[in-house]
Amino acid sequence: MDTTPTRIRLDLQTNRLAIEWGDGHASEYDGGYLRWICPCATCRGHSPGEVEPPTWSMCESVRVQHAAAVGAYALRHDYSDWHDNGIYSFDWLRERCPRDREDVDDTGIPIPHE
Repeated sequence: MDTTPTRIRLDLQTNRLAIEWGDGHASEYDGGYLRWICPCATCRGHSPGEVEPPTWSMCESVRVQHAAAVGAYALRHDYSDWHDNGIYSFDWLRERCPRDREDVDDTGIPIPHE
């Protein structure tokens, strides 16, 4: 798995972040999904169980308003709910590609349980 992005595109209108990776894999992330998986200490705590992570219902309507590079290793997003603490390393994003998960669709929107 190559975690080096070759192309990054944020479409504010559709609220989607698309990343093409060095090994040819393509990932697409919904803005709500990105907010839901935010890795910051406010959302995840400093140790497991320290804080309650955000729920999907808290994040599903959140929109990415801006993204910026953090060095050559990560992205930082500003969200419509005023959250802007998370630094999303490219490793973190690739490991959480929605296409590699069974509980969400290809962009990260949870699939309802029947």
